[in-house]
Amino acid sequence: MIRDLCLRDASFIAANMRDQDLREIACLWKEWDTRALAACALQTAVPGMVWSLWYDGQPAAAYGFSRASAFDPDHWQAWAFGTDRFRRCVPAITRHLLDIRQIVERDCRRLQVITLENHDIAHGWIEALGATREGRLRAYGRGGEDFYVYAWARGDKRP
Repeated sequence: MIRDLCLRDASFIAANMRDQDLREIACLWKEWDTRALAACALQTAVPGMVWSLWYDGQPAAAYGFSRASAFDPDHWQAWAFGTDRFRRCVPAITRHLLDIRQIVERDCRRLQVITLENHDIAHGWIEALGATREGRLRAYGRGGEDFYVYAWARGDKRP
């Protein structure tokens, strides 16, 4: 079941995050705090564009779109994180994202995703959704971790 993301669900998912997502997200924070991540996911959200996915009676994934730029409301950042049940949520999240694709294309000029270089399923999933890898962000993580940046731009051909 997909629901609008709330602080309770975001906090639960962040506190029970799978190792792959924890490695990717925590290395970007000076002081890692799951409660701050949950609040940040909601505070930076494009209005109405953040969700939780419940699996087997519990919140299992959080995903959505945030403003990537304080001065450009049409430039968004896509993100997702989840519990160990995240892989089971990917098909439903994918269907949902494809269902709202026209809204995203209408309201967003540029959509980007930044992923840890060795994140398990992220790269293939993002590319399957039609993003182009634009490059490597060297030493983007606080411990020197490299990341990739993927993007879609208005007018790009669909996969």
